[in-house]
Amino acid sequence: MNCAEISEMLPAYAGEHEQSLEMRRHLARCPACRAEFERYRSLASDLGALSTRSVEPPAYLVAALKAIPETDRSRVAAVRKHVTRNKSAYASGVAVALLGAGAAVWRAKRRVATA
Repeated sequence: MNCAEISEMLPAYAGEHEQSLEMRRHLARCPACRAEFERYRSLASDLGALSTRSVEPPAYLVAALKAIPETDRSRVAAVRKHVTRNKSAYASGVAVALLGAGAAVWRAKRRVATA
């Protein structure tokens, strides 16, 4: 296995004690991959040491959140109506943007080819 293949596998093996024979052999002879593996292992250990804690929100926050209306149906309806009414304008804008992006890519490729 080469370093690129090993580096893809390191995160999966960081929290485990069992590695494949090929991985163990590579890590034994490659200091760069071994150092990266140790960083992953240290990170996995630190993440495992974290604890969760539940906190009660302050009363004023609960009251403020409850005061927010569930949905503003009239606003949602107005946005839907606007998008439906202007669908062709939005589609035209997207087409122009895609055309411009395509032209920019074509021009960049052309510059590279002539350089």
